[in-house]
Formats: sequence, C-alpha cells, structure tokens
Amino acid sequence: MISLVSASLMLTACGNSDSEKIKENIKTLEKQQAEAKKEYKALKEQNKQKNKEIQNKQQALAKLKKAKEEALKKQIAEEEKQKAEAEKRQAEETKKAAAQAKTASAVKAVMPNTIEASTNGTTKLVMKKDDVPLKLDDSGMKVDIGQLQIFNVKDMPEGQVLLFDGATEGYVIIYQVTAENTSDQTLYYNNNTKLTAGDHTKFSDFASFIPSDYQEMSMKKSRTNFNEYSPHEKTTSYKSLAISTDDYDQLKAGQATLVIQGGISADKLFRDKSGTTSEPYAFK
Repeated sequence: MISLVSASLMLTACGNSDSEKIKENIKTLEKQQAEAKKEYKALKEQNKQKNKEIQNKQQALAKLKKAKEEALKKQIAEEEKQKAEAEKRQAEETKKAAAQAKTASAVKAVMPNTIEASTNGTTKLVMKKDDVPLKLDDSGMKVDIGQLQIFNVKDMPEGQVLLFDGATEGYVIIYQVTAENTSDQTLYYNNNTKLTAGDHTKFSDFASFIPSDYQEMSMKKSRTNFNEYSPHEKTTSYKSLAISTDDYDQLKAGQATLVIQGGISADKLFRDKSGTTSEPYAFK
C-alpha cells in the first residue's frame, strides 16, 4: 500500500514539472512572437520610409528631367532663331555685294539714270570719261571717282524743273563713286563733290536722276544715317549734278573744276572734321 502511494506522488511530481516547462516554453514563444511582431512592424515602417524617400527622389529626378528638357528646347529654339537671323543677314549682305558688283563691273555705255522721266525732256550723251583721276584718301576714308558722263537735256517744260531754275535746257553730270572706310572705327562722311564754274558752285546730289537701286543709301549698312560708314564698309554708287548751259560752256572751255569734298569725322556731329579735299579735275 505504501508503495502505491509513493508511486502516485512521484507521478504527480513529474506531471507538475512537465506542465511548468510547457508553460515556460509557451511564455518564451509568446515573447519571441511579440519581438518578431515588433521587428516586423519596425521593418515595415523602415520600408515605408524608404519607399517615401524613393518616391521623393523619383519626383525630384522627374522635375530635373523636365527642367533640362525645357532648357534644351529653349536652347534649340534660340539657336534656330540665331541661325535664321544669321542667314537673313548673310542673304542681305550677299544681295548688297551683288548689287555693288553689278554697279562696279564693266564700264557702262550709258550710266543708269532717270533724267528723261524726271524732267519730261529729251537726253543725249555728250561727254564720257572712263579714267577720271579723282581720288581722296584721308582720315581713314578712300574715295575714288573713276567714271563720269554728261547728258544734255532739252525740251523740258518751262518753269517746271527746279534743279535747272525753270530753264528748258541744261546738263546733268552723272558719276560713279566708290567710298571705303579703311579704318577699324565708324566714320561720318557726306561723300559729295563740288563743281566750280567761274564764281558759280554746285554740289552733287545722291538721289536726283539716279535709280533707287544705284543710290548709295540703298547699299549702306545704316538705314538711318546716310553719312555713317561702319568699319571697313565699302559702297559703289552713282551721284549727279544738274548744271546750266553756261556752266557747261565753261566746263568745255576748261574753266570748270570738280573736287571730292572732305569733311571726314569720327563724330556724328562732325566735330573736328577733316578739311582735306581731292585735287581739282578740269574735265580734260
């Protein structure tokens, strides 16, 4: 009987010991599970933060990419604009050069003019000089008149043509002139001539009797200042003088002279202008 009681007590003790171990194991597992959940939650939060950082970086990259694309578009547009402007300027320069080459090429049988249309008279070429020794080289400007022609104008309506003081007959001198600024600065020069016949003087005109394509103003780089010459600018144009029959008689008799006027200045108000003129030409 005592043996049975002892055995029972031993079994009960063993059972209690296993139960405690199981309970401890359960608590350990629960603790590990709680720590695992905590770590999972922490990792999840970290992943969420990293995802947010990645999104922010992606947005920043997208903005940077868009800004670069916009900048590139603007740069391409500006380059295309500059290219178009350069091509336009080149075309204008080519057109000017062609016009000047046209006027400077070969001596013309009759110089371009609008005398008959301007006077309602009739014209006749009475003098032609292809080797006129009229030159001016002063203060950076080189001016050369190589050719001139003189036209007799008759049958003009009386009292209508102011350049001839209303006379029905007169003469027109037309000459070709090349003017070049050989300096590296802008110069100002009126590019005209003066005819002296006895006590009478006449100054040249840049437009009268000259077709617009052959007027110097149509060839100038400056569209506002006809007397402005940019550095190394060169023009070849035509100019005219309207003279009376008395002036022409003195010219034929060797008593009239033509000079290239000076007055060159680096100041557009012509302060400190040069007073040098060409040697006189007597039409001989």
